[in-house]
Amino acid sequence: MSQQSNGVVGIFSAKACAAPLEKAAKFYEEQTGTKIEISVCTRHCAKPVAEEATGETGGDDFLLEISDAGIHDLAIAGTEYLLDDGEVRGIVQRGQRRTIAYRTSAILVPADNPKNIQSIEDLAKPGVRIAISLIDCLKGIWEDITGRLGLLDKIRPNITYFANGCVAILEAVATHEIDAAFGWTAFEHLEAERIRVIEMPHEQQVLRGTAVGMLSFARDKEKAKHFMDFLASPASREFYKEFGWCVPGE
Repeated sequence: MSQQSNGVVGIFSAKACAAPLEKAAKFYEEQTGTKIEISVCTRHCAKPVAEEATGETGGDDFLLEISDAGIHDLAIAGTEYLLDDGEVRGIVQRGQRRTIAYRTSAILVPADNPKNIQSIEDLAKPGVRIAISLIDCLKGIWEDITGRLGLLDKIRPNITYFANGCVAILEAVATHEIDAAFGWTAFEHLEAERIRVIEMPHEQQVLRGTAVGMLSFARDKEKAKHFMDFLASPASREFYKEFGWCVPGE
């Protein structure tokens, strides 16, 4: 890795993507001398239940939080569609994006799994309470998974909790407020003692990318691009694999 002069790169990260980013950033700082300042989103997912937040999409917008701050060089989202939106809205620079790694869909249940859920089909059983997210990395994932299996009408009546993001879903599962949720295998590293991750058969899995994009108001585009390229490198991806992300084809 080529050396850079001392400087600072500011990066705004989705909350559930912060842990591997922190380790990758520390390694990068040691190798280059460039300081990485990480901010983690807090505002748009502050209220856990979507219908209590706005009755619509569930709280303030991830991109709006970035835009209002206007101080970061890069942003990490837990799914690519958020950066698509960012490009259209002029917050993320077009063509300046890298996919770091992917997360694999799974079923999340409380640690004791009281409903004995072992498969997607079990989510259609009477009395199973399911959580979905209306924002961020898990938005629409339940349809992506169940639609291919022809289970939309069977599972939809059991959706009882509409969450503001993945952190709210994890808490609802861990506290038995719901019986199951759609999430990622990587979430096992966030709540290993309070939740269980039920892995899905390969043919049922959905992968979504964790991506980094350069912001339109980036201060030092050269340094920002260098760190962005590093995050998509094999050295950085090792940290993401440590936390349950995967890199297809490697």
